[in-house]
Amino acid sequence: MREFNSVVAHFGAHALTGRLQALEGGRGVMRIAVDPAAGDAALQEGREGVLEMHDGARFRVSVQERLAEAGEWRVKLMGRA
Repeated sequence: MREFNSVVAHFGAHALTGRLQALEGGRGVMRIAVDPAAGDAALQEGREGVLEMHDGARFRVSVQERLAEAGEWRVKLMGRA
């Protein structure tokens, strides 16, 4: 098991390590932080991928928006992967 709140975001051929920053209200939306250089190449608004949590649980997600903080993104959970 990895460190609590760590995530691996899988988008196409990219596997980005990062951290869960916050859950936002019960709408299935969360903020994640990934390495800004790698995230810019892999993440785009509207793109779908898989978010693997620290405990191995995997969820399908959709990228909602890039946030002002470098490397932070808002994603929406779409269901289990």
